[in-house]
Amino acid sequence: MKELKFLLPYVVFTAFSYFFAKDGLGFASPFVFMGLRYLIAGALLLSISRRIILTRSLLFLSAVTVTSTVFWAYGLLYVSPSESAVLSYSMPLFSLPIAFLMVSEKPSRMEILGIAIGFAGVLIYGIPLLSGFTLIGMVLTVINAFFWGTFTVFYRKLKDQDPVAVNATQFIVGAGIMLALSPLDFHLRITTGFLIDLAWMGTLGGALQFLLWNYMIRISKVNRITVLAFSVPIFTVVLEAFMTSRIPGVFSIAGVAVMFTGIFLSRIRGGISVVVPEGNAGNGSS
Repeated sequence: MKELKFLLPYVVFTAFSYFFAKDGLGFASPFVFMGLRYLIAGALLLSISRRIILTRSLLFLSAVTVTSTVFWAYGLLYVSPSESAVLSYSMPLFSLPIAFLMVSEKPSRMEILGIAIGFAGVLIYGIPLLSGFTLIGMVLTVINAFFWGTFTVFYRKLKDQDPVAVNATQFIVGAGIMLALSPLDFHLRITTGFLIDLAWMGTLGGALQFLLWNYMIRISKVNRITVLAFSVPIFTVVLEAFMTSRIPGVFSIAGVAVMFTGIFLSRIRGGISVVVPEGNAGNGSS
């Protein structure tokens, strides 16, 4: 499975990023923390690509990415890292129809089944969150999932572009937008903890995380990758249980089990769709 070499580090980096982001938001407001994160990530990628791509498509991608990040960060103020991870992965439910409409990508029956079962796991996990401030966080995080699904499909649409330049542009433009809006909600307290959180979120949890996701979407179908990405909330829930020494509740365990079932079913032989490279469409490959 060619995307596995990207998926494994992506899962690890992304899972830890929920914890670094949650901690970092205790030192800075979402616009400030995420704006600085984007600035660092953009500078790193720009040093490699040596160029940015200022087209209408890239500006749209950047705006959608910023919207997703802002909703995710504000949602993270109200929910735990594991709750944020699980709720964010309602994203495949949105990416499936968007991929069909935007890039004419038709999912296999097993991919649809895997996404549906995985999303059922998200719903089961979210039952205890349907009240109080956690409900606000839940709504904000699910809105983030819609915009994340949109820019994920847009990566597929831009698969012929240099991915490093695409991500560099995405971060540089995004940093400009968020830092320009930061006076609306400005808070910053620079400490050692803040610098550690920001360093992770700008590098492994920023530049590399987005680049890995972009590479996976370029080489395989959106629906195939998004159902595999249910691995992230599963790993995050397990990680939080170890870090807090608390056993997850019944709904959490049941939700994770159902999500894992969705991943397993989507990988059953005959239920996997393969993207045939252009020029080889008539050679009978599948």
